[in-house]
Amino acid sequence: MSKGENVKITNELKNPSSPGTHYRFLCMTGPNKGRVYYLIGKRVIIGRGENADIQIVDVKISREHAELSFSDNGYTITDLGAENGIIVNDTKIKQKKLAEGEKVVIGQTVFKYNIIEVTNTDLAVLDEDNGVALLKDSKSSKAKVQLKANIGSGDSFSNKKTNITEKKSNSKVLVMAGVVGIVLYVLMGSNEPAKQTKTRNVNAVSDFDAPDTTPKKASQDDAEIKKKLENYIHSGRREFGEGNYFRAMEDFRLALLLSPNNGHASFYLAKAKQRLDEDIEKNFLKGKQEYESKKLQASIVSYCGVVQLIQNYPNDERYKNAMLKISAIESELGLEKGEVKCFEEKPADSKN
Repeated sequence: MSKGENVKITNELKNPSSPGTHYRFLCMTGPNKGRVYYLIGKRVIIGRGENADIQIVDVKISREHAELSFSDNGYTITDLGAENGIIVNDTKIKQKKLAEGEKVVIGQTVFKYNIIEVTNTDLAVLDEDNGVALLKDSKSSKAKVQLKANIGSGDSFSNKKTNITEKKSNSKVLVMAGVVGIVLYVLMGSNEPAKQTKTRNVNAVSDFDAPDTTPKKASQDDAEIKKKLENYIHSGRREFGEGNYFRAMEDFRLALLLSPNNGHASFYLAKAKQRLDEDIEKNFLKGKQEYESKKLQASIVSYCGVVQLIQNYPNDERYKNAMLKISAIESELGLEKGEVKCFEEKPADSKN
């Protein structure tokens, strides 16, 4: 299936015009902010590669970073082994079936997943809403025409009444009954606009009163978001101070998800990445110098320092490179492969 058959891309936020169930992936941040991806295919690839169905221009994500697969009336997102992984609702995942309204973070880009049901009734209501003004105007015009016609008819009967003096009494009764009927019809017609006006006034009051609860809910949501934001920044700064730069970066990325323009989170994210890169580079350089000086044991310690810095990210190229260096030194020292342990292994019966 080609790229165009897997997703439909648009910048329109309004619901689709065709009835049925639609699965929407809305880009909320980054250069593609506001772009809407309607998922159509059974398998949709997200990444920075040219062949990705949903392409993201971000050097921090893989060419094929994640997969959206359709099953059981919904889409499941899967991490394809990317270095930075996937975060769904503040939690890093390997695979998860997405639910309505969930937020997906891939690199620096945030998506929102929606399941949209469009029925024929919804489309009919939309058409009615678009034609309300025209319908009201046509009713009003019709009432005016009927009113004029009725008044004209009244004049006609009035003329007949003045010329009826020489006719029989039963004819007079018929004419009078006709006049009374027309007058009643006109009066009933004139009351109809008043009823419509009254209905509109009631609706106007309801529309005015409805938003009173909205600011309260909005303020509650803002307070919760602010608290979460402060917690992420506090946690990130603590990890930063302890030298756990990768964990700090994750906290600051989550903070930026809540507040994309937050200066503190942006500053510390850049600082944590810089410090991490510097430490890794220093360990590689030191390990190389020690190896060239035949200080093989010391070289192992330096390369293990790289592994320890990014221990939770074994797919990182720097992690793999450090492990290759350690394996080569093991061979030179006559050690078995994997004999060097970069992490202290506690005994199984240890209670500490």
